Amino acid sequence: MSAPIPEIKKDDLVALVKSLFQEGRIDHFLGYQKGTVKFKTAPLIAHKEEDLQGLAVDDFFHSNLALYLKEIKGRVGILTKGCDSRSLVTLIKEEQVKREDLYIVGIPCPGQIDPKRVAAAATCAIEELEEINRRGQEMVIRVNGQEKTLPKIQALMGKCLACHYPQPLIFDALLAGDYVAPVSPITRSPDDLRPKPIAEKWAFWSGQFERCIRCYACRNVCPACFCPRCLVEENMPQWVSPLPSQGDNFVFHLMRLMHVAGTCVSCGECERVCPMEIPLMKLNEKMADDIKELFDFVAGVDLDKALPLRTYRQEDPDDFIK
Repeated sequence: MSAPIPEIKKDDLVALVKSLFQEGRIDHFLGYQKGTVKFKTAPLIAHKEEDLQGLAVDDFFHSNLALYLKEIKGRVGILTKGCDSRSLVTLIKEEQVKREDLYIVGIPCPGQIDPKRVAAAATCAIEELEEINRRGQEMVIRVNGQEKTLPKIQALMGKCLACHYPQPLIFDALLAGDYVAPVSPITRSPDDLRPKPIAEKWAFWSGQFERCIRCYACRNVCPACFCPRCLVEENMPQWVSPLPSQGDNFVFHLMRLMHVAGTCVSCGECERVCPMEIPLMKLNEKMADDIKELFDFVAGVDLDKALPLRTYRQEDPDDFIK
């Protein structure tokens, strides 16, 4: 690991990446650029120094850039938040990428701002938001020309409120800055669905999956989904229809959930991009808690620890066998 870079300014990041290109250490660089929509960024895939002009560092780099490592071949530099570094660990463990082909630049993350939560807290439509700025522990927003102040806790993405990994778990360079959790450590609010009777849970998820239009955005944005051919595309045998129907929607989502057990790092991208706003993180977090309880395993935090569903130990619990 190299020494931290002395400044966090954008120009210093660009200078670092340019030197990586010039020294032949990378063939591509993954970062963020301003989006075409307010309060959004888009992935930037730079193939040469000139492509770095749009490189941006701001409060809205939501995307988990590890997703694009599945498609980009060669030596890749990548800008990584602490939470997203867990996906890098998992992809390396799954032999989807090689550690020696990566140059990982860690970036301080003060917590990602969620415009939807800001708009809800300000009781306005997202389109009415004109500005969102940080001021210490508060967010100063402008709505229809009027300034309002919100506590930071009302403006950040849900996953940021329970951040356990403010610093990347693996890196080659760190941009200077504060690698601390964006808010004081808090216990994740318990899922009020879990203690309810099975009939209520079934009714809840039946209603959620009935709304699913099977656009596959959740699958396509997931770094842990890297099968060359998805089960929904198999036709001999056809395990599940690719068309939306309540029964097959159940099968698709639950099979995908089990498929990424032990490799899903709860990055929240599936829920963030879902056009129907299905609360998929309820499933992901329940699975993660079960994996932790059964196997003492947390996805993406230990490069050397064996994946739980790839190994067998004599002392593994078997009370599920009837």
